Amino acid sequence: MADRPRFPGTTHGNPAIDGEVLPPPIDPERFRHIQLLNEAVLVNFAASPNPRTPWGWSTLAWDVTMPTTFLPGVHVEAVLFGEGEQIVPAQGTRPARPYNETTYTLSLRTPLAVRMMGQVTLGIDFGACFELPQRSDVIRDLIREEVRRAFPSSGQVTLRGSEIGVDFGINSFVVDIPLTADVPNWFDADIDMTLGFEVFPVDGRVAARYGFARTNVSFGTASAILSGGCSSAVAKALEAACDGFFDGFIGPAIARQLRDQVQAGMNTALAEFNQGRSPPYKVHDFSLTEFNLLVRVCPVSAPPPPPDPNRPGRDGGFEPLNG
Repeated sequence: MADRPRFPGTTHGNPAIDGEVLPPPIDPERFRHIQLLNEAVLVNFAASPNPRTPWGWSTLAWDVTMPTTFLPGVHVEAVLFGEGEQIVPAQGTRPARPYNETTYTLSLRTPLAVRMMGQVTLGIDFGACFELPQRSDVIRDLIREEVRRAFPSSGQVTLRGSEIGVDFGINSFVVDIPLTADVPNWFDADIDMTLGFEVFPVDGRVAARYGFARTNVSFGTASAILSGGCSSAVAKALEAACDGFFDGFIGPAIARQLRDQVQAGMNTALAEFNQGRSPPYKVHDFSLTEFNLLVRVCPVSAPPPPPDPNRPGRDGGFEPLNG
């Protein structure tokens, strides 16, 4: 049905009758700040070169015509976002070498208003890079070896059988470990443990993080009969103790060992790849999938950082963006 025209004295548009909620009135002082920022004009905001090489530098350059209206006590500042937050002059340049593709945002703000002036996405050209795949079965064997090392046959908690399951996801994997625990003055306990881990690159290095542990403890049918049903209570108590033990010790310890071993394997593959190559390559990033560990290596020949007119000792005293 067509909307009825509004006439003086009608109830259409009355929140108490038709439920329409009108926006609250804007604060007059904030409105003046918004009007002030609307006077600004973005002349230029760019990155060059863009994209850049993986280890190379780019220069961000911007030029903003600032508002001319004067409001007593109101200061307008330009802010650059992208690698943190930096207050910058209205016109300037800055060297930049972020590790990944990064979007920079240039904004103006007052105490009561913010206006985004422009954005620049600084990309990376991987055209000169190579990918070195490592087979998943090699990584799986490495993980199993570290698990065996964590549970030696002389310990109170030992491996039960030889099967250790390893399932890969995207930059993560889950390990299923069958264990046997020697419980003093009780039946030996079977512990089925699942550990979750994340593996991810940090500036060309390997980082591994322990995620979670799940344990299921059982004593077998005979123990339940001989103990008059007490095995169930003991199992739950042991599960809680195991979770704490694995969370606080075993899980993080295995993560550290895996990190070191994967890093060592990547270093070995890179050394073989670099034989006879100039300039040399180094690891930029990697991804772990169900099928392999894919390592991306890029040439190291990067130019020196461009001069920063705002570096300490010159006008402005600004620090360069982190490289």
